[in-house]
Amino acid sequence: MAASSPATTSPADPPTGTRPRLRDFGLAPLVILFILNAVDELDRAVLAVAMEDIRRDFDLADWAVGLLPLAVVFITGVISLPAGNWADRWRRVSILSGGAVIWGGAGLLAAASQNFVQLFLTRALLGFGQGTIVPTHASLLSDYYPVSVRGRALGYHRSANPLGQVLGAIIGGAIVAAVGWRWGFAAAALPGLLLGIYALRLREPRRGEADLVAAAKQDPLFAAFLQDPPDKLGFRQSLGKIFRIRSLRLLIFTNAAFGFSLFGVTFWIPALFEREFGFSTTAAGGALAALALAAFVGTWYGGPFADRNVARGFRYLGRVGVVATIILTITWSVAFLMPNAALCLLFLCLGALVASLGTPGLISIVAAVSPPRIRSQAFSAFGLALAVFGAAAAPLIVGAISELLQASAGMAEGEALRWAMLSATTAVMALGTWLAYQASRTCAEDAQRTMADFLADYQRRAAEAAGRA
Repeated sequence: MAASSPATTSPADPPTGTRPRLRDFGLAPLVILFILNAVDELDRAVLAVAMEDIRRDFDLADWAVGLLPLAVVFITGVISLPAGNWADRWRRVSILSGGAVIWGGAGLLAAASQNFVQLFLTRALLGFGQGTIVPTHASLLSDYYPVSVRGRALGYHRSANPLGQVLGAIIGGAIVAAVGWRWGFAAAALPGLLLGIYALRLREPRRGEADLVAAAKQDPLFAAFLQDPPDKLGFRQSLGKIFRIRSLRLLIFTNAAFGFSLFGVTFWIPALFEREFGFSTTAAGGALAALALAAFVGTWYGGPFADRNVARGFRYLGRVGVVATIILTITWSVAFLMPNAALCLLFLCLGALVASLGTPGLISIVAAVSPPRIRSQAFSAFGLALAVFGAAAAPLIVGAISELLQASAGMAEGEALRWAMLSATTAVMALGTWLAYQASRTCAEDAQRTMADFLADYQRRAAEAAGRA
């Protein structure tokens, strides 16, 4: 284990008789992972802002430019599954650090691309690095912070995504407007390289450490049990175990629906405001920043909300997530029907705010129902659904529908894009609402069963150790 440092020191015991605070368990891991997560989102926001310039530079159709987010997000999702298995078997800090360095280097290569094929391939390479984020970050945070503060930790960490979008849309939009999209990619890539190296200072926690740390301190055998086991599950074994947990399986697909709207459809927001409402590149970036800011506020306060209400049960948090999906579906459907930019942006921001407020509770449920020893793999599957079936598919599907409406119905570019975004969002989020409701029905029982199985495994190992003594 690394030497003690501000980023690696084990957290002190929280004071008894008081409401647990994040600082009681150490803020350094959350701060470092928060910044890394925000930097990752910078690049995606820059791509969204620069999309129209890239389309014109390489003379691309809507469906073709939609391949660019597909390249990075699809590879991100695909690599996250094996990365999750690696994270359940090896040192997670080293995996996330190496991934950050890879994505930073790929971002610099993307900035130097001379044609569309080169840009597509470098975006795909960037996905190999970004694919390590979901499985390592969420698993580490679940082991750094116990359930009493985990909602806040995971919620604050997730709020880095919209914050990165805000910074990417504003700063990246200004850079793209001033000196071009290549410099925008370069500016987004450099922080990842530097932070990836610095992340090696993080302490590697034991599996399930935060869940039962007090018991481990009283029982040396239990402390040994929390160390990496010799009989680690393989890739297929752990994935099969994950999908046998009903609420976890349903939440994985719910996350795909959220990803489709909050990440995939959002990719087209700057283009919509440029085409339909006549915005400049900088102004369209500002619209994306406003939407991302609403999502940031919702996610930031969603974590404390989840922690305050965790005593009411995971079923309650699940129902909050259901209400969030309903409101997102209604407000975004209305937004794409609005005749002017101000009303459209208002309803988009309202939906993003409420949906993001309900998201941290769902993530807390995922952490609770996931077996601690394969939690990285569980979050990988959770991220894969968002990335591949949500964020990667949405830009391509929306672009294809837009092209079809232009060709078959004779719609203008802006109007076709508006109706493509409306139809895609309404259909997918209706399905997501149903999935979230079904997950909320069994999540409490699944969480209890997961912890019971974890303790039963310990008791079995303790009996075996006693028999050998």
